[in-house]
Amino acid sequence: MTDDTPWLNCMDGLQMNENEEKVEFQEPFYKFFVCDFFATGEGRSIWLMVDRWYGKGYSDPLMQFKQFIEDPYYYSSIEEVTEREFLDKYTRMMPNLVAHMIQQKNQANFSWQTHLSYNVS
Repeated sequence: MTDDTPWLNCMDGLQMNENEEKVEFQEPFYKFFVCDFFATGEGRSIWLMVDRWYGKGYSDPLMQFKQFIEDPYYYSSIEEVTEREFLDKYTRMMPNLVAHMIQQKNQANFSWQTHLSYNVS
């Protein structure tokens, strides 16, 4: 490398430091978003999204999540959660393949979204 700035290899989530040694990527590898909405008479709607995070300066996953939800009425229920919180609460709602891909942390351009609606009235 010709300059002193570290560079990021987005494919493996590792960053090179000044001594050309691999160190763990400081930002989370994935961003996790949840919109869990409940209203009497309307039931429960859950939107989930896992998105590969490349860092600042790239596309904003929160904006992608809002586009997925579509209706601003639900935006107040949006939360960005940690990987542990997401997996503890919502693993049962995702396919095994998606859970496996999240654990591997080597998926470039990975994004997964789902919307579940429950009405028990």
